Amino acid sequence: MLKLVAILWFCGFLRFSLADGTCRKVGDCSCEFYDGQGIDLSPVIPETSQALETTSPNGDKFYFSPCKTIFYVPSENQTDELGRCNKGYTLCMYVNASRNYSRLGELDRTEFISRENDGLYLTYRNEKNFTQVKLVCARDKSSFLYLEPTSYNKTQNHTLILFSPWACLKTIEDYSKPSTGTVLLIMLFISMLSYFLVGVTVNAVYLGARGMEMIPNLDFWRNLPGLVRDGARFLQNGCRVERRDPSPDTYDAI
Repeated sequence: MLKLVAILWFCGFLRFSLADGTCRKVGDCSCEFYDGQGIDLSPVIPETSQALETTSPNGDKFYFSPCKTIFYVPSENQTDELGRCNKGYTLCMYVNASRNYSRLGELDRTEFISRENDGLYLTYRNEKNFTQVKLVCARDKSSFLYLEPTSYNKTQNHTLILFSPWACLKTIEDYSKPSTGTVLLIMLFISMLSYFLVGVTVNAVYLGARGMEMIPNLDFWRNLPGLVRDGARFLQNGCRVERRDPSPDTYDAI
């Protein structure tokens, strides 16, 4: 009973924690709110297209691919001497002052952060930089990347804005339809209930059974705990038959 209460309390706490606006990450670039609504950015960049890019006033460039790791330098006439972006990136910055690249984000380090009254952000953090990409729902068919001018300075923190139709909320999981597991559990419950009702009716009406004898296959249900115990011991012994001392009444004991 205590375990059941603890499980119910934990489920309620989890639902409450998700109901506060947290978008739970369910993929490399997708997340889901408690009500089944969420965001999936996988269609932002088709397989044959290059990363989205934007340029700062001082010539720095940002290259963004939210759902696909890129292993090449964005511009053919530039080199990556330190190999930061050549090792794979989701978010890469070309620093105009040093004429080199800086890897700001990787796909497996993508995090979703939901801020009250400020929308949803993709965040990327490494040893030196913290970069966030604000997701803005746009009804245009294409996606565009912009740099927030007020956030850009000589520090290591940058804020980008992604305008995209794929940043709009959509149904990630439809709770109105039962899942496969739910359907199987319902079918199992109905089958067990029908089995007992039909068995009790047959035993009581046609065989004249009363009391416990009305339960169908009563001997099986009485022996079930022992069978489960024997099966558990069998598995615990590595699927080997447990050796037991012979009964004193058997031929081997004599």
